[in-house]
Amino acid sequence: MDYDTFKLIHSELIMSVQYIEQDLKLIYSILKGGEFHDNYSNVENVPLGKILKSLHEMDQELGYSKFKEKDYELLDKIREMRNYWCHQCYIDFHYIEDPQEHEMAFQKVAARLHEDEWCVYELQQRLEKLRKSVQKKYRHKKRIP
Repeated sequence: MDYDTFKLIHSELIMSVQYIEQDLKLIYSILKGGEFHDNYSNVENVPLGKILKSLHEMDQELGYSKFKEKDYELLDKIREMRNYWCHQCYIDFHYIEDPQEHEMAFQKVAARLHEDEWCVYELQQRLEKLRKSVQKKYRHKKRIP
């Protein structure tokens, strides 16, 4: 993979993770008791790990069963992936001075990016469908936009 392609795919992966995070916040805000807008303002600036924990606790307490335990495990893996791609990936090759070692390290990170992009994209598509389904089901009950 070349560097320009890497940057493009990296950007798309981060975009998908942002969609996942936002969809989780919307799903949580819809399913939680009370007013949607109040619920959303409480989680609007909450990090991914915290919204996952809150959603999981609410799911266990109320039994919505929108996610299975393996889904929560995958979502937590996505959180870890996001942390790597936002905070570490470029560091894993940028500071290597030897050109051959730099290229080898870059290609190793690029291979990981290629694997993670599909995992994240597929999950993002599933969550978007779930969010739309939940919005449609609860729209009239909770005045959801």
